[in-house]
Amino acid sequence: MTMGQRIAQRRKELGLSQEALGERLGVSRQAIYKWESNAALPEIEKLVNLSRAFGVSVGWLLGEEEGEARELTPEQLRMVEEIVGRYLAAQPPEKTIILRETVEPEEGEKTAPEPRPPKRRRWSWILAGLALTGLALTGTLLSLFSRLDQMQQENQNLQMAVANIRSDVNREISGITSRVEEVLQSQNTLIAEQSAQVAEADYRANTVTVEARALPRTYVEGMEAEFTLDSGGEAVTVPGVLGADHAFTARLTGPLSDDITVSVALLTGGQRQTQVLEEFRSLYSDSFATIQISGGLKQLSKSSGSVNWTAEFSPVYVDCYGKYGEATQVARVRVGLFRNQKLVAWFTEEEQSAGEGNYVFRMEPDRMEMESDSTYCIAAVVEDEFGREWVEFDRHSAARFAVGEKDRAPDVDYSRDPADWEY
Repeated sequence: MTMGQRIAQRRKELGLSQEALGERLGVSRQAIYKWESNAALPEIEKLVNLSRAFGVSVGWLLGEEEGEARELTPEQLRMVEEIVGRYLAAQPPEKTIILRETVEPEEGEKTAPEPRPPKRRRWSWILAGLALTGLALTGTLLSLFSRLDQMQQENQNLQMAVANIRSDVNREISGITSRVEEVLQSQNTLIAEQSAQVAEADYRANTVTVEARALPRTYVEGMEAEFTLDSGGEAVTVPGVLGADHAFTARLTGPLSDDITVSVALLTGGQRQTQVLEEFRSLYSDSFATIQISGGLKQLSKSSGSVNWTAEFSPVYVDCYGKYGEATQVARVRVGLFRNQKLVAWFTEEEQSAGEGNYVFRMEPDRMEMESDSTYCIAAVVEDEFGREWVEFDRHSAARFAVGEKDRAPDVDYSRDPADWEY
């Protein structure tokens, strides 16, 4: 939309005729017609008056709308140059002022009148010109900032692409490294085939028996093998039996623990080379039945003036079941209230439990005062069919009582070893 079209549009929106608008601006109807038909351009002063009469900015008349590119178009630049050029051409040339010595006139001599100072320039015109120039400069700067933002976004996209490429390269390197390690390990391994399996466990004697087999990658006549079972620092070593396929086998029995390693050593011509066959973790812990405790502590209260808290107990439910299918039978369960891992009182077991492996206990009486500076918890002392005994405590029932106040639940992690408890 041209400037003339904008003038005509805004004039019609205000309900003004060309003659009425001319009267407001002090120009003829023909001047308004020439502006609207783009046959002539308004002077700077008239352009400013137009913006005031229309209630719009000079930038709007020039076509600098919000949301459009802030950089002036060639047509707008030509328009500004023509307006400013017309204004400068209309200015009178500057006069040279010659300073001369002032001479007092003689008596009767007439003096020439002092020359009038040149008229001051129309500062409103100059300010309007500066406003137009500033508008063009602002538009250029906004366009530059927009370009800088675009370049910054492009730089961020480039950095993101580089980061993705780096991540892909690192992933490829990691994969290659893993494959190289596997190849090197397969090349350096002494054994072509290996196995180690638990054959049986004697929970009453607390021992485990493992059957192991190792086929050397390169068999040499006269080669021997020794198998070792290391359980919690206690090692058992037996010689391997050579089979017709040049594979060595052995049967090892050692202490049952949660840290067992089975390895083989190949002996050739005075040289001894060892390789791990298998590692077993949690064999001992997994051999126990799983115990779940719920209930026990109903609520805590403290009467006015009292220093210690009073605990009110609810029934305690103990469920026993196997963790990995081979459940050992539970022979006896006792539930007690412990203070700092020392027994305070036993709960009484109900005569009829809910079912096999399920127990119900009650505290009699069902109220007890808690001592200060102590940590209380409910724990079950369990004995299985093999005579093994361990302690399971209910972490949710643990509570610590300070002097006159109840601390938040302590983060305790008591062991299952009966030696750490007193009952």
